Amino acid sequence: MRNSDDTYDNHEEVEAAVQRYEAALLTGTTPYFDVEEYLMIIDHYMMNDRVDEALEAYNSASKLHGGDPELVLMKARIDIAQGNFEQALKRLEPINELLSDNCDYYLTKAAAILELDNEADVIDLFNKAIETIGGGTHVEMYDIFSDIASIYEHVHQYENAVLFYKKALEFADDDAVEVIFKIGFCIECLGRWDEAVEYYNEAIDINPFSELAWYNIGIAYGRMGDFDKAIEAYNYAIALDPSFSDAIFNKGNAYCNSQKYAEALECYTEYLQIFPESISARCYMGECYVHLGEIDKAEKVYDNILRKQSDTCTDAWFGKAMVYGAREQYEKGIEMLHKLLSIDNEHDLAWFRLGIFNLMLDKNADALIAFEKSLELNKYNVNAWRNASLILVLENNYKLAEEKLEEAVELYLPDEPQLLYTLAAVAFMLGDEEKCLRTFKKAFNIAPDLQYFFLSMVPKYRLPAEIKKMCGLNKRKKKKNDNNINNNTEDNEQ
Repeated sequence: MRNSDDTYDNHEEVEAAVQRYEAALLTGTTPYFDVEEYLMIIDHYMMNDRVDEALEAYNSASKLHGGDPELVLMKARIDIAQGNFEQALKRLEPINELLSDNCDYYLTKAAAILELDNEADVIDLFNKAIETIGGGTHVEMYDIFSDIASIYEHVHQYENAVLFYKKALEFADDDAVEVIFKIGFCIECLGRWDEAVEYYNEAIDINPFSELAWYNIGIAYGRMGDFDKAIEAYNYAIALDPSFSDAIFNKGNAYCNSQKYAEALECYTEYLQIFPESISARCYMGECYVHLGEIDKAEKVYDNILRKQSDTCTDAWFGKAMVYGAREQYEKGIEMLHKLLSIDNEHDLAWFRLGIFNLMLDKNADALIAFEKSLELNKYNVNAWRNASLILVLENNYKLAEEKLEEAVELYLPDEPQLLYTLAAVAFMLGDEEKCLRTFKKAFNIAPDLQYFFLSMVPKYRLPAEIKKMCGLNKRKKKKNDNNINNNTEDNEQ
């Protein structure tokens, strides 16, 4: 934020005041600083997120200049940075009339109100802030719209933030790339990845050598699940800055998500050359080794983490469990998962994997408990819902299985074909042919290739004719020579 009169817009003047102030701190001297100099010093620290130093400078200033209203305003900004929003509003109230023409007064008050009540209407305050600069210069208009957008962004009102960043963009001049980045980030936060990519590409059109633009495009494509394009974007970022460690790390993750584990290993190895103590990179390397079937290498990675770096690293304990799972040593895997859960009892993936390992040992009751716990922590784990319902089916508790699947599709995963096919099969088992057909059709319309989730659970000869037709089962009545055409359905039943 800046005062509308631009009292300390001169960068050299600010730097000189800060240097003289910091030199005084080092030598223990107490030279005189007027109010304007203190305002420059405090604002410098605030703009660089050095809140403790800003507070120290304010305390020093208040001893000399008492209740100067602009110093009080600075203290309110410090209050907000420290999370003391009510205190900030109380501090601002007595100086309302004194700073009625101060842009920062209205912005600071609006920021405190929004922090206390995300739904508060502060448009009037923002309008008053804009009025204080009248028909301001491009720089003034850019600053105030950026400040308003930043306030909205801080309270996660991204739609409003985008609106005001777009207003700032009209006055951005040399700062256009920075504002476009901010718009793209806010749109990312709204989950509109395609639109975010468009803005990042716009930034690249302005500055094709911006490694940050390419990096952000990589993140957006990764969130969209387009890992090949994410890797391409990260490659551009790394070409522009070979030491761009975050791009190297994320490129490894993109390869991992593409199941290209050897390439991912190369990225994590390169990242470790920059940050040799990174536990995350080592854990991901272990995961790659597991997927590549190099189980002994994976175990060595996880053992080194637990022995040398952190025996409380949940990712390493999870990795050890996966190592034992790959060796079909499920009892050992369960032991590792219990060690993990003793550190973090709310690790939903650990509970889910505990359910899987118990299933492999035919401990269905223990598996069901683990899946239920996993679902308490993460209602969107498709496999946890399905496995829990299948255990109930194995126990001939079809009604409870149906209720569980209905809860999943009605409240959390309405268009998940695996669950819909499973629910259709359970409805068939309960003799509700109408529900079976209705649910099967919905699943089939979403993902016809996943029909084996249904066919593997039901006797095909008893299916309604319409379902048989949709699955192509009636074609089996043709001559033997046509069998090869239909073999895919049989294969999918496995």
